[in-house]
Amino acid sequence: MLCLPALILGAVLRLLFLVAIPEAFYGSDSPSYFQAADRLWGERHQIRFIRKRRWLYPMLLMTSPMLPATPARSIPIIQHLLGLATIFGIGWVAGNLTRLRFLWVPSVTVLAALLPQLLWDEHEVISDSVFLAAFVLTAALAMPYGRLLDRKRLFWFLLAAAAVPALKPHGRGIWLGCVLYAVLVTGNPLKWNFKCWGTILAAVFIFLSSGEKRQGDWLLLDSALPLVDLNAPKWKQYRDALRPLVLRARQESGQYAWDEKDYKKALGDGNPKLIDPVWANLVPRQTEYLEVCRGLAFGAIFAHPFTFAELTIAKIGIAFAHSSKLEEKMNPAAFWKTQESENSGRWLHDASQLGLFYQMDQPRYEKLVQERQARRNAIVPFLHAFSEKLAWLREYRDSATGNYYLGPGWLGVLAAFGFLVCLLPGRFAATSVLWLPAILYLVTVFAIGNGKGDYVQPVSWVGLVLAAIGLDQAIHAAHRLVSGLRAKAHNESPVIFGT
Repeated sequence: MLCLPALILGAVLRLLFLVAIPEAFYGSDSPSYFQAADRLWGERHQIRFIRKRRWLYPMLLMTSPMLPATPARSIPIIQHLLGLATIFGIGWVAGNLTRLRFLWVPSVTVLAALLPQLLWDEHEVISDSVFLAAFVLTAALAMPYGRLLDRKRLFWFLLAAAAVPALKPHGRGIWLGCVLYAVLVTGNPLKWNFKCWGTILAAVFIFLSSGEKRQGDWLLLDSALPLVDLNAPKWKQYRDALRPLVLRARQESGQYAWDEKDYKKALGDGNPKLIDPVWANLVPRQTEYLEVCRGLAFGAIFAHPFTFAELTIAKIGIAFAHSSKLEEKMNPAAFWKTQESENSGRWLHDASQLGLFYQMDQPRYEKLVQERQARRNAIVPFLHAFSEKLAWLREYRDSATGNYYLGPGWLGVLAAFGFLVCLLPGRFAATSVLWLPAILYLVTVFAIGNGKGDYVQPVSWVGLVLAAIGLDQAIHAAHRLVSGLRAKAHNESPVIFGT
């Protein structure tokens, strides 16, 4: 099995991680995911999902208190096992899109098994590892090229694609890309059967019925802030209130993509200490606030589409430059220090949820933390060395000006070359199940969000496969060239007749 080296390496890394830190990381987003389990198994005994989160991952977490191990231990075990299955799926996709699969399947899967972001996400109570698995499953169901012409396979492909946005709102771009790929392969979608169309309607229903609506408009305004027109008559009082913030953002010049997150709090908190009271008073009036944010953002984007595109591309680059800087968080001392900081207020205000998660009270938890902090994670030095070599892009800082800028990394160059190969007529359709959802995901996410390295996790594996496709094509072209030259030399060699 070509994936076997990666599966063995991945299993060893994950086992060592679990030995050093058996409990999952319960981060800032984790309570909102685990809240449904707390409501079911706590005093309320009710099934209810909060609107902020998609429902699929919280529903899966609801089963964790039933397992023999505590949720804090069972969740990372299950997610690490799912991570190994995901590696196998990545190998299946790579093998179907390259000629020299004996070379590229082990190479791609070993690199995927070592990606620090994937390892970390499998250990945290967030939906990212399941989200990634759903995308890989969707792409794997499309292999080999042409299988979607079978209506049963098309249904399962579209169903898996619908699961992606059911896990995170970010999945809308991936879902749309997968649907467009299905149209590209099968032709007229009006000929799809009712089950296939049922998955489309289910995905649309998910978009409309869950997820935080407020964040999208607010964060989009944050992304477009330097481009806001301060002189337009509509909402003049709010434009005037934003003027100091907009002018300061414009002074950032090419650095706004790095500093965008610093403006988010002022725009969204409604704190008059951070922003003009006129805007601070608008924030609590949610309907009007969202309308103003949306209107100002779209006005700025339509007036300066190319500048906004540059900002979005810069944020994508920043995220790829930061995507592997996670190994320190896997150090037990740093892990539990951060976990203690996250949980300090929760034991006061939501002790029942933490009690269900760890299956212990606060005194026992504090003893657990003291014991765990003294441990050592053997994979940290290895991952640190690997992260230093892994480079999609590299971030630099000018010592004279203090400004940041990006430079190419070897893996990013190979992935870009692979993407160009995918645009060739003979490779376009077959590979579009990878790059089309990935591009739509990156554009839709980073047009709104800032350059966090976490956000590229669902598509980093696509970059690995693209690099393999590019190198595979280069080797194939070189082989054809050498074979052609040898054949030409053979045909042109003189024939000596004996007497």
